[in-house]
Amino acid sequence: MKIAIIGGGISGVSAAFWLSKKLTESNKDFKVILFEKSSKLGGAIDTVTNGDFTVEAGPNGFLDSKPYTLKLVEDAGIQNKLYKSNDLARKRFIMRYGRLIRLPEKPPQFFKTDLLTFKGKLRVVAEYFIPQKILEDETVADFARRRLGEEACDYLISPMVSGIFAGDPEKMSLRACFPVIYDLEVNYGGLFKGMLKKRGKKSGPAGPGGVLTSYSGGLINLINDVIDKSLNVEVRLNSPVDKIIKNNDKFEVFYRDEKESFDYLIMTCPSYEASKMTKYLNENLSKEFANIPYAPVFVVGLGFDEKDVEDKLDGFGYLIPAKENRKILGALFTSSIFPERAKNGKKLVRVIMGGDRNRWILDKSDEELLNIAFNEIKDTLKINNKPKSKIFFRWEKAIPQYYIGHLKTVKNIEDISDAIGNFYVGGNILYGVGINDCTKRSYDIVEKFMQNIK
Repeated sequence: MKIAIIGGGISGVSAAFWLSKKLTESNKDFKVILFEKSSKLGGAIDTVTNGDFTVEAGPNGFLDSKPYTLKLVEDAGIQNKLYKSNDLARKRFIMRYGRLIRLPEKPPQFFKTDLLTFKGKLRVVAEYFIPQKILEDETVADFARRRLGEEACDYLISPMVSGIFAGDPEKMSLRACFPVIYDLEVNYGGLFKGMLKKRGKKSGPAGPGGVLTSYSGGLINLINDVIDKSLNVEVRLNSPVDKIIKNNDKFEVFYRDEKESFDYLIMTCPSYEASKMTKYLNENLSKEFANIPYAPVFVVGLGFDEKDVEDKLDGFGYLIPAKENRKILGALFTSSIFPERAKNGKKLVRVIMGGDRNRWILDKSDEELLNIAFNEIKDTLKINNKPKSKIFFRWEKAIPQYYIGHLKTVKNIEDISDAIGNFYVGGNILYGVGINDCTKRSYDIVEKFMQNIK
């Protein structure tokens, strides 16, 4: 059997690996072809080193409290290369009043924090008494205001949405983005009621905790090591797929003025690419893919001599609520989270800009954005000199946005895919945008695939 996978990010690579593993164990005769339009694997994952500094282009790592990425690494036999974050990564900050305030981790800290006013804290505590209201679809902001109050929405929930999705909570679907939070109200009547009944379990109000984990030398090495462990998988770089059609139960994939037939097809590329490819396979599917919007993101790693940064960078980093009217979403203290990313005597800060509410970055040059990034952190972190290194990445379509109605789009895509037959949709466009979400989706696809071929 021949299987095509389109898209060489973490989703495509993990799907290829697990397919090769399970088909080999089942003594099946197979060939997997992985198509990637660019000159390298990884998609949004890339790692660049410039002198004393190493910067991730996209995700910083994954939490070890969910099993699928860990399983991928263990199945590939490369778990000895995992790189856990410094314990400082537990300490996270939110900006309010122009200064950084530590995000409370435990109830006593919550009552002492300056992040919310006394009135705001009382409103959060009152959540326990807010009556249950189950809605089919509700924005994250509407849910937060209804259950926690306006202030908590602005200074707790809104930064979380920008940190994960670079999204606008006024548009994002709670059920699609944060199903764990949605389920707390549905199953237990509220957030506090749910957390009390689930006490001792790993899940919290915003999903699982865990230790932030990366890979020795950077996440791009994880991608390359996993694909190296994949048997009967052929990688075709610089191979953008133009279109897909189905003819006599075979998928015909057109790329680089060539055509090749496959028995099965797995799509793990961004939805805007999938939309173009599937126009002649199924027009309704193409339209559903096109319905998923993306937010732009500009990422820059700024490297400094340690003596030039007065702030100790004592923690993970900080997020900035929209109400603070700043030009960046936040900054990560990379040299504190993963010390190997900067040489001794150096400090590395990764600044995140853009998002769904800040599409103005698309109209700015790289140089303008680099200047804005530095100016935004200079006073906050008490930086006394210009950066020694600038490593930046520009993503015009970085992260899919799960707006209200996203779950209907998901169902339509799944239904059409099932009707096409032997066609699977993975990646981060349906069920979550993190690395763990992507590897889980790939694992689920491979499990379904194996059941279908028996």
